[in-house]
Amino acid sequence: MSQPRRIALIGSTGMLGAAVVQAILARKDLFDLTILARSSSASKIPEGVRTIVVNSYDNPESDEALIQGLRGHDVLVSTLNSAVAVEVEPKLVAAAIRAGVKHFMPSEYTLDVTHLSAREFGVGNFIGARAGWADRLTEIASSDHITYTTLVTGGLLDFGLKIGMLGFDLTNQTARLYDHGQNIVTACTVPFVADAVVVALQMPYEQVKNKRISGAEVAYTGKDLLRTLEVVTGEQWRVEEVSTESARQKGKELLVEGNARGAYLNFATALNFDGCGAANLTSGLEFGSGYNLQRRSLDKIVREAVRSIQDWKK
Repeated sequence: MSQPRRIALIGSTGMLGAAVVQAILARKDLFDLTILARSSSASKIPEGVRTIVVNSYDNPESDEALIQGLRGHDVLVSTLNSAVAVEVEPKLVAAAIRAGVKHFMPSEYTLDVTHLSAREFGVGNFIGARAGWADRLTEIASSDHITYTTLVTGGLLDFGLKIGMLGFDLTNQTARLYDHGQNIVTACTVPFVADAVVVALQMPYEQVKNKRISGAEVAYTGKDLLRTLEVVTGEQWRVEEVSTESARQKGKELLVEGNARGAYLNFATALNFDGCGAANLTSGLEFGSGYNLQRRSLDKIVREAVRSIQDWKK
């Protein structure tokens, strides 16, 4: 496949999707963007952007209007919410194949769900479902009807800090240090991932064809993050020492109770801080070399997150 020009994107109204849309639109010299939008959506599409209206995601592979709209596109990029993506993307890929789309980028902008430590959670949970779809996508690509590039980015540090997902509560200035906060983690911010998608679209096809590529913006430990937060806030934080094994066990308990989301958050936290490698994507720190991909420092990421919380309080 030559350099892709016509890009179709689904999931444009989400936090990451909106950022990816703007990043692609900023490179109109390289790309023509089409957005897939549900007919029921009230979200505003950027002016002048071509739109394909999708009535439902239930059966996109048999939606003739969608398939006709996708014809002539080089790449389909998904930035769907990950909970929706594992259900919808297999159907979207079938539709893309029917339309003759050559390449697909799934919405897997997170830790490496195919890592052995992630697979140990089995199939009856959200991480297992994502790993299962990653395996299935590999099988589909082996038929030569479509190829893929999966951008594995680790956690979204800016988003995680803002919602307290990582155990650091910016509002109450309390922290949970998992496994003494000693293990190295890599992560990205939303703007970085958006720019990384654009870089992946520019890279030579043979470098990205049917590959899972790590992209990382910053490396840190729990202790690094705590020290930076204390410097930025000018306060000493209250700290609780916990183990990643306790997060694993809590996740298993929640899964038995039927709380799939709670289980996922605990499993993801354990994988993020246990040093196993699912969230330590140090090779990704070299991703984008030669493409002027900008990386924020831990200090800058923390300052922006703290500022957003302070602005929210006002």
